Amino acid sequence: MVSFRYRAISSAGLAVKGTVDAASSAAVIQHLRVQGFYPVSLSASGAGGWMSAIAELRLEAKPSLRGLATITQELAALLGAGLELDRALGILIKLANIGALRQPLEGVRARVRDGANLSEALAGDPAFPKYYVSMVRAGEFGGALESTLRKLSDYLLRALAVRDSILSALIYPSLLLITAGLSIVVILVFVLPEFEPLFAQAGKQLPLATRIIMTVGDGVRLYWWLMVLAVAGFGLGMRHILRTPELRLRWDALSLRLPVLGSLLQTIQIERLNRALGTLIANGVPLPTALGLVKDTLSNRAIAAAIGQTADRLREGEALAGRLGQTGMFPPVMLDLVQIGEETGKLDEMLLRQADLDERDIRHKVDRLLAILVPALTVVLGMIVAGVIASMLVAILSINDLALQ
Repeated sequence: MVSFRYRAISSAGLAVKGTVDAASSAAVIQHLRVQGFYPVSLSASGAGGWMSAIAELRLEAKPSLRGLATITQELAALLGAGLELDRALGILIKLANIGALRQPLEGVRARVRDGANLSEALAGDPAFPKYYVSMVRAGEFGGALESTLRKLSDYLLRALAVRDSILSALIYPSLLLITAGLSIVVILVFVLPEFEPLFAQAGKQLPLATRIIMTVGDGVRLYWWLMVLAVAGFGLGMRHILRTPELRLRWDALSLRLPVLGSLLQTIQIERLNRALGTLIANGVPLPTALGLVKDTLSNRAIAAAIGQTADRLREGEALAGRLGQTGMFPPVMLDLVQIGEETGKLDEMLLRQADLDERDIRHKVDRLLAILVPALTVVLGMIVAGVIASMLVAILSINDLALQ
């Protein structure tokens, strides 16, 4: 008998996990099916120790947005070509670039084979976001699953494009900061110690700038472990803040008020909100329900809380534009477009149009921020390096003057 560790989905859609002793993996699957569970993953746990821990971490890997966009696009294409859902899912599972989505898709296919429709099968795994499942469900009810998947794929690809454009823009300043930082550390840790015997033999007090640089270098060499602990403590503190709901809410609200950067962060969240909400409404999801789903797609808890309150007030009969305006977190241009969309019955079109405007605004703000950040980093880091070198040259020249006297 071998001990197997399993993860499965119950008939009620709840995730369960545990261990069971059986002669083979096939016997474990049969045992779980008899109990009404849908197996998601299965592995022998007899090895234990760190190997089991690594396996658990791999099972809990978070699916990427790119993988979700890929399977959505491919599934829409396969269904459009006339393939049955079961066969289309089987082809998706064999794709090489879906990463952590392979095991969830296997679970989805198993539930589809047991008679569940696609939205029910997707709802049985937390790898698929709530808004994703709701859009698929709306497409099934409307008899337009293929077109819904295409719209969903377009939304995911646009969101991915915005994220990639921001990350690509940050590559150069990040490399600049890392390179200059390493250069400063090399000078302080490895270059300065070579001059200390020369300065000690001179028997003359060094210039103030040189003494400051030498003290900083000694501090880096002797207390580097304290700096590492400080960085680790800062990281743990930020992790605690981001995982505590009250502190995270305050932090996110504060981040929106930062100069320059706060406006960019706000625009990124609003673009995501408009595109997701417009896509959901276009696929027949009721507005209050769509707002509740969109809230889960936002990373800023302050804006998400405002959207949650807006969804509650909409159920009481308030207009969307008026309620969003009361939060004070959305620009007037967006509120005007939302009001026009409500009055004309084309709210989804207006939201998607505003999302396109926001996307262009994000690119403009990122370019403007980099136009300020890159020269500023270059000047500041260059001045630091030049200051270190100049302090050493001043000390060397002072020693030479002493030798000529």
